[in-house]
Amino acid sequence: MRKDVTREQPVINDILDRAEVLWLAFHDEEGPCSMPVNFARNEDAIYIHSGRRGRKFRALSTGLPVGFSCVVDMEPKTGPGACDFSYRFKSVMGTATPALLPEDKTIQGLDAITLKHAGEQLPYKDKVVPKTAVFALRITDATARVKQ
Repeated sequence: MRKDVTREQPVINDILDRAEVLWLAFHDEEGPCSMPVNFARNEDAIYIHSGRRGRKFRALSTGLPVGFSCVVDMEPKTGPGACDFSYRFKSVMGTATPALLPEDKTIQGLDAITLKHAGEQLPYKDKVVPKTAVFALRITDATARVKQ
């Protein structure tokens, strides 16, 4: 493993908890796909939401493994030469197995996402919740990279 890569859970959790966007990657009948999603972490799971139709919903509903990545603390590095240009960052990449939460757990998953992004629990529109799916992505492997 590279010297700037770690499997230390506190480092991974810190990055996941501070990242605003998670890049979700999967392969389906249309081919490879990577898309940004709002998310929240709770222990060894990542919660994301989706409409109950569409490509993301179909792909996650299969239960097949997905990839994910996120980044925090991005800062450009510069210097006099072209090879001096780079970025400092902290990132996580990993794999997970998606599972659709039962309808009676949907609000719990949405609350976790809302709390992370809004800092508080907010009310939901009654018409929207039944049309919303929440998936728990059970993390099967993850590494963090801290590039200085």
